Amino acid sequence: MAFSWTDEQEAIFACKEIRLRVRAFAGASKTTSLVEYTKRHSRRRFLYLSYNRSIADEATGKFPRNVDCFSTHQVAYKAVAAKYKHKLGENLRPSDVKRVLNLDDWNLVRAAIGTVTNFLNSTIEVIHEDHLPLLNGRPVSQMSPSFVDAVFQCSQELWNRMLDPDDLEIPMLHDGYLKLYFLSKPDLSLKYDAVLADEAQDLNGITLGLAKSQSCQVILVGDTHQQLYSFRGSDNALSDPDLDTAVDLYLTKSFRFGPAVATIANILLSYKGETNKVVGAGYPTKVKAVLDSDAVRPALLHRTVMGVIMSALELTSKNKKIFWVGKIDSYKISDIEDLYWLSEGNTSKIKSKRLLKEFKNWDDYVSVAEASKDRDMARAIKIVTSYDRLDEALAQIRKLTVKDERSADVILSTAHRSKGLEFDYVSLEEDFPDPLDPEMSESSRDDEINLLYVAATRAKICLAVNSIIIGMMRDYERRRKINIQMAGN
Repeated sequence: MAFSWTDEQEAIFACKEIRLRVRAFAGASKTTSLVEYTKRHSRRRFLYLSYNRSIADEATGKFPRNVDCFSTHQVAYKAVAAKYKHKLGENLRPSDVKRVLNLDDWNLVRAAIGTVTNFLNSTIEVIHEDHLPLLNGRPVSQMSPSFVDAVFQCSQELWNRMLDPDDLEIPMLHDGYLKLYFLSKPDLSLKYDAVLADEAQDLNGITLGLAKSQSCQVILVGDTHQQLYSFRGSDNALSDPDLDTAVDLYLTKSFRFGPAVATIANILLSYKGETNKVVGAGYPTKVKAVLDSDAVRPALLHRTVMGVIMSALELTSKNKKIFWVGKIDSYKISDIEDLYWLSEGNTSKIKSKRLLKEFKNWDDYVSVAEASKDRDMARAIKIVTSYDRLDEALAQIRKLTVKDERSADVILSTAHRSKGLEFDYVSLEEDFPDPLDPEMSESSRDDEINLLYVAATRAKICLAVNSIIIGMMRDYERRRKINIQMAGN
């Protein structure tokens, strides 16, 4: 039987509008459709942009030669970041900012870091009142004028020192050189006929601003409901009001899973008001409460890193071989081990010199974590204090870790890291918060529904849902029956 494209795909291939938004549900062959689009327009030059390098690297092997595939940070790095390569950093650590700026107030430290973060992810050219963050649930802009002035002063100093190649105490962040690239007003149409912005729901304000400023064709592709990075300043490009004149086309048919998983997806999305339906056109995936014991290489998906580590500790006690999505080192196992030795007072076994430089002892670490309200520090403390002889358990985890997924008994990942992947068997673990919690804000609720939707739609053969999704299914059915009764009256 010859392969045939769907009507939805053919409509995309034929579209020549200067601004096009493709709304693709999970597993709907988004990348395959983009590849075919560029093949059918082989005389045009395309720039494929993604929000991270791993996606861009994978795309390079799929697209034809008339397409250059880069992350936005790669494009920016080549243009402006060469003079900062000796001082690049991932983030601004509260303890570093406090020390470098000689500050005593942790609230001021956190407010300044939040302001700079918002500034770097916005298209506004200078640090502005709009960049002031929330602090302990309250807008900084509503605090005392003296505190607001101090926040602006500290934020500007951080940005100035970030820009100084000779200042090694404040790193140039990756979002920092991306901001510089945007401020240089690059014209991508000098080299390309069109820009393909993949995972458009996760573009930050800078990348979205860069795309909107181009005179060439811009095609934004993504799934509104797979936005997982709102916490880091992503601006869902698929919902941007400045692009309301763009042509909207859909990819609703998923070839990854069948009707049962599509039903779960549609129930989840109904809580966000989505009216378009996911169509399960793949393998007839089963949905259960628990995976069968003979499931081959099940993927256990957690909400938190701590949940992943706790599963790893349990699995190694059963001598199970583990494959870690994103590699074991990215789950901060070494940091946890160093903190364990700090808690034991055995500093000679600590490998991180930075940890010893910043904290005198375990009590000092706990004190700073409580004062700064650093979430990563709080999670690490919980892990360290939950297990005896944690060093031996972590050593066993490393021993049973495999590099080849095919050699594993179990696959471990956070839901965030599972995005873009698929597994035969998926189990959603119990560390997800409940979106039906009346205390949860609307924005947090939508974020958590998105994460559940992403995690659930990774499954191909069988999906084991957690108690959160079971509760939402029951609530959905209850509401459906009420609506039927009301319609009958």
